[in-house]
Amino acid sequence: MRRLLLVVLSLFVGALSLHAHADDGHERRRHDDHRALKVFDANGTLIGRLASYRGADGVYLDIDGAIVFAAVTWLRIDVNQSDSSKFQWSTFGPFNYSTTDCSGSPIISPGSGPRPSLAMRKGADVTLLIAGDTVSSGAPIVAVSDGVNCTPPPIIGHVPPSTAPVPAFRAETNYPLTAHYPEPLTIGY
Repeated sequence: MRRLLLVVLSLFVGALSLHAHADDGHERRRHDDHRALKVFDANGTLIGRLASYRGADGVYLDIDGAIVFAAVTWLRIDVNQSDSSKFQWSTFGPFNYSTTDCSGSPIISPGSGPRPSLAMRKGADVTLLIAGDTVSSGAPIVAVSDGVNCTPPPIIGHVPPSTAPVPAFRAETNYPLTAHYPEPLTIGY
């Protein structure tokens, strides 16, 4: 009888211990959620949790029902200097066009986010160009713009640029990113 009582008591204490560890795990997960890194704009407004997409850091944004990824990078002071504690919206260029004068929408590649998008900077203003809810179509790259100059695609070595169409989306929506979330950005808890 004494052994049976010791076994029952041991099982009871073990069950309590397991329950306590489960509560600790739940509490730890809840605490870790509060400790997730977040991105804030210049006004201290929370933009979202720091995330990554294809190796780039940034935030996922819901813009009129479209989930887009907006990348961030260190704030550029000049060509040779960046600020290690402040960030800015990351833009990728040069931009490809299927028109010779770089008019209309630049080509938005399919691999640029859940909803394909492209961030363009003009001075201090960054605009996010967002593809529509459509199927991509082929578009030839006939011009490239660095934001100032519009030129034919560069010749790499002795190989002329390809005229084969590439999968492309056109911008359906423009979202003024810095108007909603001004720079410099900060990352914190």
